[in-house]
Amino acid sequence: MTMLPSQPRTPGDDRTRQQLYGGDHPSEASPGRLKARLVELTQAAQQRLTLATDALSPLTETAELMDVHESILSQLADAAERIAEACLQLQKRDVDRPFRIVLMGRTMAGKSTLFEFLTDGDGARVGHGGQRTTRESHTGTVLGYDIEIVDTPGVGAMDGDEDFAEAFRQIADADLILWVATNEATQEQTGRALQQLADYGKPILVALNCLRAIRDELDLLDLLEQPEVVFGGDTLGNLKPIDRHLSRAGGRYISATLIHAQAALLSASGDLGSDESRKLRQASRVDRLLVEIGAQKDRTAEQRRTASIGDFIRSALLDAAGTAVDAVETARAMLAASRGSRDDFKKRADRRIADAHVELMSAFTVALSRRERWIERIDVSLSDRKINAEWASELEALKEEIMTYADDTGQRLERDLKRIALDVADDWAQIDVGGFKELGGRGAVWGNRVVKVGGRFAAALGTAVLGAKIGALAGTALGPGLGNAIGLGIGAILGLLTGLFGLSRGIDWVGDKIFRSAVEVRERRHEKVRDQLSPLLTEVGDRLLQAGDDVRAAWEQAVEQETAKQSTVVGALEQVERTLNRIISVELERVIARVDTEIARELLHIMGRARAASAITRATRWRGAGMAVELPEPEFSELVLFPIAEDAERVMPTAARAAPSASAVQLIRNMTDGEVAIHEWRDGGVRVGLTHSLTGGAREAWQSLVLTHTGVKLSVSENIEGDTE
Repeated sequence: MTMLPSQPRTPGDDRTRQQLYGGDHPSEASPGRLKARLVELTQAAQQRLTLATDALSPLTETAELMDVHESILSQLADAAERIAEACLQLQKRDVDRPFRIVLMGRTMAGKSTLFEFLTDGDGARVGHGGQRTTRESHTGTVLGYDIEIVDTPGVGAMDGDEDFAEAFRQIADADLILWVATNEATQEQTGRALQQLADYGKPILVALNCLRAIRDELDLLDLLEQPEVVFGGDTLGNLKPIDRHLSRAGGRYISATLIHAQAALLSASGDLGSDESRKLRQASRVDRLLVEIGAQKDRTAEQRRTASIGDFIRSALLDAAGTAVDAVETARAMLAASRGSRDDFKKRADRRIADAHVELMSAFTVALSRRERWIERIDVSLSDRKINAEWASELEALKEEIMTYADDTGQRLERDLKRIALDVADDWAQIDVGGFKELGGRGAVWGNRVVKVGGRFAAALGTAVLGAKIGALAGTALGPGLGNAIGLGIGAILGLLTGLFGLSRGIDWVGDKIFRSAVEVRERRHEKVRDQLSPLLTEVGDRLLQAGDDVRAAWEQAVEQETAKQSTVVGALEQVERTLNRIISVELERVIARVDTEIARELLHIMGRARAASAITRATRWRGAGMAVELPEPEFSELVLFPIAEDAERVMPTAARAAPSASAVQLIRNMTDGEVAIHEWRDGGVRVGLTHSLTGGAREAWQSLVLTHTGVKLSVSENIEGDTE
């Protein structure tokens, strides 16, 4: 075990940096240039996605692959349209717009009250204790600040799914989220919203709003003279649920401020004297919140604006990548089901055909044995003409028996094969999509992230797999193919018997005058009948044996034809899977990586590190972890020795020529605040231990960033004190 210290992140003396590495280039930050570049990359991604969908469309326009066509390809086409729409919106976007804050929180938390105060409103939009007062988003300007603020519908209300969606539509273009909670209720009902906010990676300020009403002068006096009593409550306790939900997704808030929004709005209403208004505003503590908002704007506005430009389009690209991942999972499940059902059906069908053949041949044997007994029982005292007539009648009975046996056996076989096909379909329709999520490479990481962000969870795509019958099974033994083949087999037996019985000549004269006694004559006539009729039965038996083999071959050929249809489906699904994998691992992933690189380059320019911005080869951004940038020497060493202040995003340098595992260790040192114990260090994986606890969301974020940026699997354990490894 090797112990490594964490990577220092104090910027250090800039004069020393310049002495060692020379003066930095003049900053070349340009939001307009960044926007143009992102539009170009996004259009390319949309075109590639559309071309891939168009190429697959003719392949899947068959009855057997209609589920693929209607679910997977339609979802990819929708994703391409969403990318195109996001690109169009980005083209129209004003990159020089003011700093933008989005107000969010549970319903009845006081968002609209705070919005009215901050924008110098008249209070008309303030609710009166009822849920879903605000149903649409409203935009205003924070009085005295060059800040745009958006009031959104509350999340967590009953029947408020539309409100939830509307609130999150405003997130991609936000520079800062102001989450309005209360000092009374916990936030369990808004946990989903908080976790999804963390997935977007937006910075969050928390305003804990006191809901104690100010109805009269006594309430007002209480607030002015005993603010601690009025605010009351367990502030830290009410922040814990927020902490917990954010940390599950690797997020955290910047700071939290306790305010009284109603008091702040009343202080600006003009209903009170100037001195009383001033005291009430001070008691509301809203100025503390304004100071924090102002500090965030002054320190991070340019960086946040740049990040929001990129995040605006990244959301659409990540959404498309997630859709493609879901599509691959569905295609893989359908492919596995199609392969499995084909092979399973073939195996079971072959066994059933073998049994049916044994049944048929046994029936033939029984039928022939009855004729042998008839020969022994025939009344030889009858005339030759009557014996021949009886024989002809017996052959017709034999023919009818054989046809009945063949028909019954064929019908049972057809019925059983259809039941086998249905059973196979049922068995393979229950296949678990979750078993196909290990896509390999980095595509799975992008997909796992965007499934959270987009909130889609493969709902539309999953229907193709979780239905009663997988679409890929449509051609399996359920159509008329087997029935026709079985009918042809029975027809072959009929033709055989018709020809065979035409050869039956009956018996010649069976009398014999040499024998004088009646017993001797009867025995002689029996022998003549056996000698003439038994060979005919033997010939019938031989030809029935061959006919049975021919019928079995016809049945097997019918099954082969059915499995061949499935093999065609399998081949088409294999091509679908290969194409979708290419979309993820090559097309969309490459575009997302280039988008991250462009954003990182712009952010480094803003941070005054133009030299590093010009040298950067690639970057990976991950919410809850930071921004990994790959640099050659000496720019890598410069960022290691003189880190960038974490005003907006943590910048973590990796060396362009370093081994992937070394870059993984470098990243983990940047992400942690304490020592790192290296338990295992190899090319494909690194296992480390930390001396402090780590939330599940943060662990996921760290592992995802390391895997995406370096291709190395990271395993993190905690509390290694006393570890003897």
